[in-house]
Amino acid sequence: MLESSMDLQLLHRAASAYYLDELRQAEIAERLGVSRPTVSKLLTEARRIGMVRFEVLDVPSPNLPELAERLREELGVADVRVAPGDQAQRELRGIGELLALELRELGLHRGDVLLVSSGHTVHAVSGMRLLPPLPGVIIAPTVGGLQEPVPAFQTNDIARRLASRTGAEARSIFAPALPSPSLWESLQADPSFLEITDLWERARAVIVGVGAPYRIRDSLTSVVPRDASSLEAAAGDICLHFFDDHGAPLTFPGAERLVRPSLAQLRAIPHSIALAVGREKAPSIRAGARAGLFTSLLTDVATAEAVLG
Repeated sequence: MLESSMDLQLLHRAASAYYLDELRQAEIAERLGVSRPTVSKLLTEARRIGMVRFEVLDVPSPNLPELAERLREELGVADVRVAPGDQAQRELRGIGELLALELRELGLHRGDVLLVSSGHTVHAVSGMRLLPPLPGVIIAPTVGGLQEPVPAFQTNDIARRLASRTGAEARSIFAPALPSPSLWESLQADPSFLEITDLWERARAVIVGVGAPYRIRDSLTSVVPRDASSLEAAAGDICLHFFDDHGAPLTFPGAERLVRPSLAQLRAIPHSIALAVGREKAPSIRAGARAGLFTSLLTDVATAEAVLG
């Protein structure tokens, strides 16, 4: 039952004129013989008591498990999880929830090694509170990056953020992503660097970002040249390993000194979890799967539909 201290008939006339007849408030005021502020109060009261009701409908959403299965079959990977909507507009929370679920199901134990790469999505997710506890798990970066000005490319910091949120133990690489020839030589005998390469060898899982096609990238780590003709055909990269549309590796001068796991080391890791959001990454995701650089993909509806084309 509608209850109000105001005249219900007057409320109804004002609401009908505004919402059904689409009259302006000034026109309604003239019709009812009241002031315009009074019309505004009448409309507010009509909404408050439920005389006027609004319904906000959900945007039609695809069947997420079905979409994930279609994408898994298309890419030929072990697992795909799809977050609702466009996660770029939702602060990537859905991707964080999917990663939390993935890590819980992995069941990492004390002493297990989890590697983490650089990237904007990985950086954003690494600081989320919803990640599960990983006590005693060792988290190590896959790429050097001491000199990087952009937080998303500072892999030591990403490893620390992830460890801080999960109670894991962080390790760091005390070297730039692209050391000089002399520093590269000395690193091969450095105990702290050899500890990291040993962790790469025995890692049980790795979280990687998927870089967009080279020619359209608006953000790129400082060690990769902006004008490398050899990378023009790059569909994307994972851990600074660039690849073309077919998944074949591409290189550039100095790449042999990059501080990163080898392709063989990455492919040997049992669980490689790729995080990728953005329609522009559709070719990167397809090519990364062809390169065999991830076993699981966490993405959103918008990106999944772009990959399926």
